[in-house]
Amino acid sequence: MSEAFDSFEKVHALLQDEEACARVLYEAKWPNGFRCPRCGHDHAYPIATRRLPLYECSRCSKQTSLIVGTVFQGTRTPLHLWFQAIWLHSRPGSINALQLSKEIHVTYKTAWLICHKLRHAMSGADADALLTGAVRLTDACIYHRVSSNMKWHQQEQSVLIGATDGENGEPENVKIKKQDKSLLKHRLEAPKPGSFILEHVATEARMSVNFVRQYSRERHHALQKIGREVEKWLAELFRGIGPKHFQAYLNHYCYDWNRRKTSRFGDLLGWCAATRTITYPVLTQRLPARSGRRSRSATSHVAIAG
Repeated sequence: MSEAFDSFEKVHALLQDEEACARVLYEAKWPNGFRCPRCGHDHAYPIATRRLPLYECSRCSKQTSLIVGTVFQGTRTPLHLWFQAIWLHSRPGSINALQLSKEIHVTYKTAWLICHKLRHAMSGADADALLTGAVRLTDACIYHRVSSNMKWHQQEQSVLIGATDGENGEPENVKIKKQDKSLLKHRLEAPKPGSFILEHVATEARMSVNFVRQYSRERHHALQKIGREVEKWLAELFRGIGPKHFQAYLNHYCYDWNRRKTSRFGDLLGWCAATRTITYPVLTQRLPARSGRRSRSATSHVAIAG
């Protein structure tokens, strides 16, 4: 991401009106220039009669909204507030809905929905990226409770943590997936890794996956450390998360962790522009979820000129 947006103050100053935000979103949605969703033509006429412009294809006359097919579709919240929210989510440690509502001056419900829509984009960012090379895998318990009872506590969550072994031994491309603890006889039983490996590990790396249970003598200490950090992050920032949205928060953490050494504003904006929205009824399970796969074929990282 360009240095033009390296602070919240600069984001607020440079993207304080819809026109400026529309220009940036245009570049994020069509990084290689306009492309008609109907015929694929590369030229359109802007129709600037609304808050956000429409683009009419010069070949087939299809009119396309700037926010259709993005996480912003259907929003009544101004784009400059969305962009501020994206920047705040791209900081190390991120932000919760209550903090966001105070920062950008919206209701808690609006902030909650924005956070979940951004989390939806983060979830899609790494969905198709398979673990390759030397892959390590372990199980962990989030919200661990100290108890002599071998049964699972209601708040405890079983997860599998996998990652590629980096050159210096540091995990890379981390994936954390919630497991069905009802299939486990007791708290010390590890979930079977087969489904995780088939879904998240590249074919050529599956036979060499090094799976070590958390209670084994030889533990994957780096992965166990990540599990403890996830638990701390969820507890301190969100005061704990229930099972309904638990996986989305794990995806959020992995998105941040996998990009911890890079600037995330442009990357997250790119994914927001490429990801179909998720609605409030779907988030509250009133409607079935639709695919959040990307709506364009461009790369996920968007470099925005400063």
